[in-house]
Formats: sequence, structure tokens, C-alpha cells
Amino acid sequence: MPSDKETLLDMGFSDAKVRKALQQTKNAGLQPAMDWLIAHAEDPEPTEEELSAGAQPGGGGRDPTGEEDFITADQATAQSLKCDDCGRLLRDAAAAEFHAVKSGHQNFSESTEAIKPLTEEEKKAKLADIQARLAAKREEKRLQEIEDQKGKEKIRRATGKEMTEMKEKIKEKEMKKAFEDKQREKEDDKRARDKIRAQIEADKKDRARHAEERKLIAKGLSTTQNREQPKPAASPAVVSRDYNETRLQIRLPDGVLTETFSAEDTLDKVYAFVAGQRPGSTYKLIQTFPRKVLDGPDRAKTLKELNLVPSAALVAQ
Repeated sequence: MPSDKETLLDMGFSDAKVRKALQQTKNAGLQPAMDWLIAHAEDPEPTEEELSAGAQPGGGGRDPTGEEDFITADQATAQSLKCDDCGRLLRDAAAAEFHAVKSGHQNFSESTEAIKPLTEEEKKAKLADIQARLAAKREEKRLQEIEDQKGKEKIRRATGKEMTEMKEKIKEKEMKKAFEDKQREKEDDKRARDKIRAQIEADKKDRARHAEERKLIAKGLSTTQNREQPKPAASPAVVSRDYNETRLQIRLPDGVLTETFSAEDTLDKVYAFVAGQRPGSTYKLIQTFPRKVLDGPDRAKTLKELNLVPSAALVAQ
């Protein structure tokens, strides 16, 4: 009668895995060894060191060749153990212990019925069952991997969606800030144009008054006769709002420079800015209305003192 090891080898299991299975089940019989092989079908082949370390020292373990699994006539009357819960025959106490742990059955009794070796048909049926169970286990693992992959994909998509929404919010804030800056720039330009128009109007009135005085003088008339003393031309209204910055537009022969300065910066800093943009060139900054060359002592004055806030247009010549 072939041993458990020979039966398992005939089923196609490797020698190393069969020896490992018999060690791990303490030679509890063919079925426990087959169950262990199915449960560890994906494990790598055990090495000789592992097999040697797993062997029981001093011969305390069962004979891996399966010789002591035979029940002879000179042995005890009981030739096997029987599970009273399911009727299964078990070779010895170790096999019964393994069966109890696996199935939860607790009722066992001695039996005079000897365990018959597997026939070729039974071996083939067992092998087919093992292969089917291995295939089912592999399929279960494959399906679990698919589910895990789906879960990872969901997480990746959720993370990508959050990143996209975050980028859109940041872009929206940047666009809103750019729009507000553009509106503020337009308002500053409008105030600067209004200021220039007021200056032009005041200059026109002043020139008209001087022209009228020259005509009267040419006629030999006193400028104080037959008319009231002319009132001084109203100076352009000075914006009372306290600005911290000013936006200067400087027109050069080869283009236009636009820069924002602090209201407390001196005119000399503006000269330094123009020199840095056009190295090697020398310019004088001129205020257009009223026309005035800003140089000399004006360089030490702040842009606020020169009434160049919140914005102004200068010409560099």
C-alpha cells in the first residue's frame, strides 16, 4: 500500500512541498496534507534548510515515509478513529486533532475499520478536486485584485477632481485680482486726465487774462480802470485724498515707461529708474501741464510735494 507521501507525489505535487505539508500537519494523514497544500499553493518551494529546521529532533515526529501509518494485526484492536459528528475515519490522534481544529467537531471514537488506500480513480478524483479548489482560489484572488484596482482608480479620480477644482479656484481668484487691478488702474488714469484738463483750463484763463491786460496797456489804459481788479485764476483742485502710491507714465523718444512709485519717493528715484531703463542716456523730466522742467532742487522733493499723485504723465527729453 503506498504511503501518504507517495500518493501526494503521484498527484503531481513536488517532493519539497509534500515533505513540508507532512511536517506542518505532523503526518496527520493524507487529507490534512492535501488541505495544507491547497492553502499554500502559491507559496514558493521550501528550501532544504527550511525542511531541515522543520523536522522534529530525536525522532519525535512521525515517519515521513508513512510506514508507521500502517495498522498491523499485532497493534491495538482499534485500527482507526472515527468522527461521530460526520462519520469520517481518521488514521490516528494527530489526524483527529487536525480534523477537530478545522471542522470544529468534538466527538470521536475508536474504530476497528482500517483506512483503505486510495485507488487510482480516487487519486484522480482527489487531484481534480484539488485543481478545482486551486483554480477557485486563484479566481477569487484575481477578482479581489480587480476590486482593489477599482478602489484605487476611484481614489485617483477623486484626487484628480479635487486638484482640478483647486486649480480652477486659484485661477478664478487670480482673474478677479487682475480685474480689480485693471479697474483701479483705469480710475487712476481718469483722475490723472481730469487733473490735466483742469490744469489746461486754468492755463487758458490765465493766458486770456494776460492778453487782455496787454491790449489795455497798448491802448494806454490802466488795467485798473473801468473794470474790477481781476481775480487770480483758480488753481487746479488738489485731490485731498491721501495716496500712498502714484503711477507715472514717462514718454521717451523711443517708447513709454510706466511704473508705480511710493508717494514718498523723491524725484531723484524716478531719474534713477529712467537711467536704469536707458543706460548711457541723459534725460530731463518735464511736466506737461503746466509745462515745467523738474530738475535741480525738485529732485530732493517727494512726488507728493510735486503734486504727482495719484498719477501723472511726464516727458523725458
